[in-house]
Amino acid sequence: MEEGEHMETVRIYLSGAMGSVSFEEQSKWRQQVINAIKYNYDCEKKVSFFNPVNYYNFEEVRYKTQREVMNFDLNGLRNSDLVIVNFNDPSSLGTCAELAIAYDMKIPIVGINKDGKELHPWVECFCDRICESIKEAVEYVVEFYLN
Repeated sequence: MEEGEHMETVRIYLSGAMGSVSFEEQSKWRQQVINAIKYNYDCEKKVSFFNPVNYYNFEEVRYKTQREVMNFDLNGLRNSDLVIVNFNDPSSLGTCAELAIAYDMKIPIVGINKDGKELHPWVECFCDRICESIKEAVEYVVEFYLN
């Protein structure tokens, strides 16, 4: 990279169930993805993450309406370059809505389905790739989107 050139930043949205899983389950996998990409790989592009848990969660109520939460999260999604989704609860309506919007906006989607849960065929079609582990998903994202 030439001096004065700016490194491209890839914005990654971390999608997955929140209301139906514990705060720990919401947070742990997202932090694993962030840490793996930030600390285990030298990427050619900078990375920033939109982690919805950092803003709104179901343990600390900082919002007045669900519309506020939805609009905030969807704004973060629309401003992202890539979605990594964890299918820890394949029936999560919020996650499904995020995927449909990302798909419609042509934002690539990489899924994690570590338990091999049955997914709705449309959800499978939304994803560019579905991986069986966080490690597999991170390696794929680094190779194809960050280098």
